[in-house]
Amino acid sequence: MTRRNRLVRPGTALAALAAVALTLAACGSSSPSSSATTAASSTGSGTGAGASPGTTAAPATVKTTTSAKFGTILVNSAGMALYTYGPNDGGTVNKCLGPCLTAWPAVTVTAGTTPTLATGVTGTLATAKQSDGTLFVTYNGQLLYTFVSDTTAGQVTGNGVAGFTVAKAASSTAATNTPTTTAASGGGYQY
Repeated sequence: MTRRNRLVRPGTALAALAAVALTLAACGSSSPSSSATTAASSTGSGTGAGASPGTTAAPATVKTTTSAKFGTILVNSAGMALYTYGPNDGGTVNKCLGPCLTAWPAVTVTAGTTPTLATGVTGTLATAKQSDGTLFVTYNGQLLYTFVSDTTAGQVTGNGVAGFTVAKAASSTAATNTPTTTAASGGGYQY
């Protein structure tokens, strides 16, 4: 019996390589200080001065939009879906580190900036200071993130991916915009 080499199409090989790279990046470990203490980049990715890579520092306005699949969800001022991360366990310590924070940029504000809720959005918006000094925006005590694979306003491709859930608007009728800063401590889980 003769053994034949199978030809792999270049496009298929690249797609497979990209899938492996994403899997390794998603499952790889990183030290808590690897991404969190690096200087901010100036690539135009939305990272502001003083913010860590993988964060989106801007005047953080949280508003809502209606998703046919998810109902009333939270979005940033550009209309991009916001997410929460399950391993944070509802705490204010960011456990999305390294490659995770690259794929899921945290919503942050610079010191002295207060995040705001758009008119009519219910819930409590605040900040949580991380160990590197970065101020992550929280909604009802949950850290907020965007997803790099969401490329258009209102798109929700990250729900249920790698422990992330689309952030939904609170159903209470009283909106609160509390400019509170909570100091986060600890660490733990790796992405």
